[in-house]
Amino acid sequence: MDGLNQGLRRLLFALPVAGTTAAAVHTMYAILSPMGMTLAEWGMLVLFSLSFVWIAIWFWNSLLGCILRAVFKNPEAAASPILNSLDRARPITARTALVMPVYNEDPERTCRRLEATYRSIEAEGSLDRFDFFLLSDTTDLEIAEQELASFAHLKRALNPDRLHYRRRERNIGRKAGNISDFGRRWGRDYDFMVVLDADSVMSGRLVTDLTRMMEANADAGIIQTVPRPILAETLFGRLQQFGSRATAEVVNTGVGFWQMGDGNYFGHNAIIRTAAFFDHCDLPVLPGKGPLSGEIMSHDFVEAAYIRRAGYKVWNIPVGEGSYEEIPPTLIDYVKRDRRWCQGNLQHTRVLPQRGLKALSRFHLGAGVMSYIASPLWFLFLAMSVINLIQQSNPGLAYRGPGSDSFTLYPGAWNMMAIELFCAIMAMLILPKVMGAMLLAADARERRRYGGLGGLFVSSVIEVISSVVLAPVMMVFQTGFVVSILSGISVRWDAQARDSRRIGLVRALRCHATNLAFGLLLAAIVLTLAPQSLIWFLPLILGPLLSPLLTTVTSSRRLGDAFARLGLFMTPEETTPAAEIRPLRDATPEWDAPLADGNRAT
Repeated sequence: MDGLNQGLRRLLFALPVAGTTAAAVHTMYAILSPMGMTLAEWGMLVLFSLSFVWIAIWFWNSLLGCILRAVFKNPEAAASPILNSLDRARPITARTALVMPVYNEDPERTCRRLEATYRSIEAEGSLDRFDFFLLSDTTDLEIAEQELASFAHLKRALNPDRLHYRRRERNIGRKAGNISDFGRRWGRDYDFMVVLDADSVMSGRLVTDLTRMMEANADAGIIQTVPRPILAETLFGRLQQFGSRATAEVVNTGVGFWQMGDGNYFGHNAIIRTAAFFDHCDLPVLPGKGPLSGEIMSHDFVEAAYIRRAGYKVWNIPVGEGSYEEIPPTLIDYVKRDRRWCQGNLQHTRVLPQRGLKALSRFHLGAGVMSYIASPLWFLFLAMSVINLIQQSNPGLAYRGPGSDSFTLYPGAWNMMAIELFCAIMAMLILPKVMGAMLLAADARERRRYGGLGGLFVSSVIEVISSVVLAPVMMVFQTGFVVSILSGISVRWDAQARDSRRIGLVRALRCHATNLAFGLLLAAIVLTLAPQSLIWFLPLILGPLLSPLLTTVTSSRRLGDAFARLGLFMTPEETTPAAEIRPLRDATPEWDAPLADGNRAT
């Protein structure tokens, strides 16, 4: 597999993506065109073409990853050859800083995660080559005091010479500015830095592996891992944790195969060459006014593009063992985070035209934009479909000939093509999840770690159903995000919610008002104009109408615990937790010990 050059790998991926997209667009044209193309139908075709290509990319990424993981004994190395340079017998000579930027986070939670990573590296016997930095941008003075106390506890419990704390008075540039400030103060003292989020944990084995790979590859600028989600408690969190854990490494194996050293950076759980980063990754302040100007919020994609422009490689390695993060506990928290990411990604439209960027870097930036633009495109496609339905509506006729209504249940070659295309799209969205579950089921050890064959099967079915139901809900939310951002409405970047807390029905109804309005309006239109088409619109109607109830139910920690007792939505990090995860499950009394004189962190 190493013998396949970069160009051939990309051709092997691009050809099926292009072929599948062309076939789907041709089929859609055949469905719409027999009676002539109206303006609404041309609009549908254009919107379908723009949207379908991203489905094809998702599908072929996943299929390629499944093939690699099924065929190769070491699929990660087959996908990302940089892993072949790892030599664990090689002593580490480089100095590496582990940096954790925080902003109004729970101090005990962040320090306990930093301690878990510290002790894991200590167990590897390489602690003398690593230092640890808690980089605070906290604006809440009470939390800042708690940070000092928690960090002082770390200094008492661990080696104080390896631990450093700094708090900025003004959080200029947000997280990117926080890291930049570290670079000005200490960056030149270290060869590499490992960036952690406040909810990140990494094992000593993985950190030392990454360091050795950076030492062995002078052209590597960033090596990004695949963080595994951990410690979810609510039903929503467990659903997301299971779904991500079961498919992420399959998808990323496929991604690694064709991206090679043109990968992307996701802002944390990655190792970075400090000199290259601080020399070439200064972010511009985008000129003008409004949400798409000012400081770049989603900095990571841009930093990856800049370090590639400077000639360094960015590797995404599909290795998740030892790389962990937490996820939002409720749908509302997930949506709030998504709104921030949406604004940050749309800012990338201002970066895309910059000179010197690599083609794959432009692809990553464009894909980040499209991950949110896709929702309004599908929304517009649906609107065009409804307009087409209205134009062709004729209650006096049950069937009016070929191509008259691609959503009816009446016979006809054109309607059969519509049904087949719909089924093909659903299969392309769902099959990667099914294939990922089948790979796990085929491995006896993995089956046990996911709660057994029965638990894995039931969990997979429920997770697929939930993702189908929530897809139109997120479409409505993301369409609203894009519209509000383009209308000039910006968003505050607050601390992310990480604690489990139930969402009441009244609050859920307020948060989902737009979804409810969308579901009711679409149901009214379909039932009035073409009730025989209702079955095709049901997936788009039910999710938005049920979204408040789903949000309330899935925010329950008690229900999440009940499913866990049944052996559902289990992951290896829960059934066989690594040493660095086990201490994070419960609070430890010593964290509440009073702060001793002279132990204030500096």
